[in-house]
Amino acid sequence: MMPPYTLPRMKVKLLTSWQTGPGGVFPLSFKLGDIEFVADAGCRDYDWLVVYDEIPRKHAVEELACPPGHTILVTQEPPSIKLYSPAYTEQFNYVLTTHDPQVLRHRNYRRGTGCLVWLNNRSIEENMACREFEKTEELSAICSNKKKKHTEHFKRFSLISYLEKHIPGLVWYGWGFRPLERKYEAMDAYRYHLAIENHIHPYHWTEKVSDAFLSLCLPFYAGDPELERVLPPESFIRIPIDKHEEALRIIREAIANNEYEKRLPAIREARRLIVERYNLWAQVAAVIEEHGRLHPGDAKVPGSLIRERHALRRNPVNLLREWWHTAKNRLPG
Repeated sequence: MMPPYTLPRMKVKLLTSWQTGPGGVFPLSFKLGDIEFVADAGCRDYDWLVVYDEIPRKHAVEELACPPGHTILVTQEPPSIKLYSPAYTEQFNYVLTTHDPQVLRHRNYRRGTGCLVWLNNRSIEENMACREFEKTEELSAICSNKKKKHTEHFKRFSLISYLEKHIPGLVWYGWGFRPLERKYEAMDAYRYHLAIENHIHPYHWTEKVSDAFLSLCLPFYAGDPELERVLPPESFIRIPIDKHEEALRIIREAIANNEYEKRLPAIREARRLIVERYNLWAQVAAVIEEHGRLHPGDAKVPGSLIRERHALRRNPVNLLREWWHTAKNRLPG
C-alpha cells in the first residue's frame, strides 16, 4: 500500500522517546513510497525532522540538518493527560495534533486524524500486508487496571467489569488480568472487540480502534463522536461508556444478528483507509507534500536548534509560560 502523494526521494528523521529498533514501536528504518523514515537519533543526513511527542531527554538538543521549515511535531497524548507548552511547540514549523486549535495554538496547526502509531506488536510492513484472519472466537477486550478519574480510565474499567459479568464469552486481556505478550493475539481470532478511548472528544481516536481494524475485528466503540467522518459508519458499532445496560443490549443484539459477517466489507474498507491514509507516516507525508507546493527551495539555517521540553524549562520565562498555559487549558477532572 502506498500513500496517494507524489513526492521526491527524501529522508525523514524521526526523534521520539519511544523505543526504536528491534522490538520497539518504531523501526530504525522504514520506507513508504520514496520517503525513508529513519529513527536514528545520530542521523545527520536528512531532509525533514519529525518529533513524535518528545525528544529523548538524553538527546536534549537537535541541531537541525534540514531547513527550519522542514520540522513537524506530532503530539501523542490528549489534553486531559498532557498539554504541550508554547515554548516547545513554537520550535516546529508544523504541529500535527488532535488537540483543539484553541488549546494548541500554532501558526501551522494541522488537525491530525488518528495520527498515533499502531501498537499491535506487528511490524509496519506486516500490518500493511492486509492479511485475512480465521475468526474462531467471539469478543475480546484489552484494558489495564488503571482507574484514573481525570480521564475515561475509570469509566472504561467500570464498563468492561460490568460486561464481563454479563457476557460469558468476553475475554479480558491486559495488565492485572489475562497476560498478553503481543496485542494482536487478543484480536486476530476474535470477531468483535471492545474499543473504548481514554479521552472522548471530536477528532481524537487512537490505536484502540485502529488496531482492532488491523485485525479485521468489528469494534464496539466508545470514543470520537466524529469518527463517521473518516471511516465507514458500518465498520463499527457505538456503545455508551456510562450506560452499562444499554451497552450490554447493543452488544448482545449485534452478536445475535451476526453483524460481523454483514459488516465485513465495511471493516475491510476501514482497514484500507487506516493503512493508506489515517496513520502517522501517511499524514506526515501529506504535510510534506503540502509544504513542497507552497515553499519551494527552503534553505538550511546554520545553528538552528530544536530543544527537548525539559531543557527548555531551564529558562525561567519558558517555565512560567508553561505554567500559565497549563493553568489556562487544563480540563477539569
